[in-house]
Amino acid sequence: MSVRRLRSYRCFFSPRSALGHLDVPESGALPFVQLKAEDGEAAERAARHVTGCPVAEIERMETVEA
Repeated sequence: MSVRRLRSYRCFFSPRSALGHLDVPESGALPFVQLKAEDGEAAERAARHVTGCPVAEIERMETVEA
């Protein structure tokens, strides 16, 4: 049995309109979801699955030690 290390990721996505077209917010700030995954590729797949939208950017969230 192998232990998989999950990391936190923030995935920014391009929202869709009611008609399914990409709808960039007027503010220019993209919405995001935060989730845990093994790597960035898995995070992107999960974000696409959850939101149903294309993922524009992925950030790995690092823990800050004092």
